[in-house]
Formats: sequence, C-alpha cells, structure tokens
Amino acid sequence: MRASTSVNAGSMADIAFLMLIFFLTTTTIATDKGLDQTLPQPCEQGDCSSEIAERNIFQISVNGDGDYLIQNQKMQLSELKQKLIEFIENTDNLESMPASPQKVYVNLDISRSLNYTNYVQVLDEVKAAYSILRENYSKLKFDKTYIQLSALETLHVLKAYPFQLAESTGIAEINQE
Repeated sequence: MRASTSVNAGSMADIAFLMLIFFLTTTTIATDKGLDQTLPQPCEQGDCSSEIAERNIFQISVNGDGDYLIQNQKMQLSELKQKLIEFIENTDNLESMPASPQKVYVNLDISRSLNYTNYVQVLDEVKAAYSILRENYSKLKFDKTYIQLSALETLHVLKAYPFQLAESTGIAEINQE
C-alpha cells in the first residue's frame, strides 16, 4: 500500500488574506458619476440678485416630451448649437442681442418630467457651442488651438467667453402648433 501525501495548507489563509489586502488597497473604484458643473459661491451679502438685460439672455425651454423652445421659437435640438453661436457672436450688432459674449447668460428651463438623457444632450449642445467659440477665439487671438494654450492664455479665453448658465424647472407646456 501507498502512503498518502498531504500538503500543509496552514499558511494558505495567510496568503489569501495578504492578497485580499493588497487588492483592496491598490484598486481604485470609480464612484464619480454625474455632470461636471461648478456651482456658484454662496451669497454672503443680503441681496445677491442682479439685473440682467433681456437681450443678454439666451432662453432654452424643454418640456417633458422633449419639445424644444429656443429663443421663443420651436426648434430641433440639432439647431441649438448654431443658434447659440449666432446669438453670442452677434456679428450683425443687432440691438436685440448681447453687446458682448461676456454678458451672455444661457437660461435653461427644463420640465421635471424630462428624462436625464435629454437633459444631458441639451447641456452637451450648449457646451459644444462654447467649445467652438473658444477654439475659434484661441486660433484668432493666439494662433493656437485651445488645448495648446498656456494657463494664462486659457484664462484669457475663458474670460472672453464665460459659460454662464441659469437653470430652472417647471415650465409651462410648449404648444404643439
């Protein structure tokens, strides 16, 4: 008869425990989800409201069905980016539009029943418009693309085209005319 051989497994638990600790301490778990937005600083004075001229506000309204009202005209989402660029640039110097890009505020009025995907698509179009404007300004002013700019040049571009967003919820339904 043959004698059975046995393996001493006494240190196996120690090795498994050490491996568990190693993986727990070296693994990063991505938990950040959502939109990258910078919130305004809290108001430390009594009244922090400010008057904004109507001509400086670019109005976007979206109801729960995904109908878009852009500058009081029913439009498709695909038209938003170009309309916003034209509004900000105001190349015709119309008095009904802002005098400078620094004074533009985008007012986003969203229905609470709108799904999150549509909300993100609207924000993406607005950000894409600003991205195009900043890229064009970078090439014109510094003869570089936006990502090639130094930190000081980037601040200059951001000051020339600041992204000023106001959001609200609970709009009236858009007429289906």
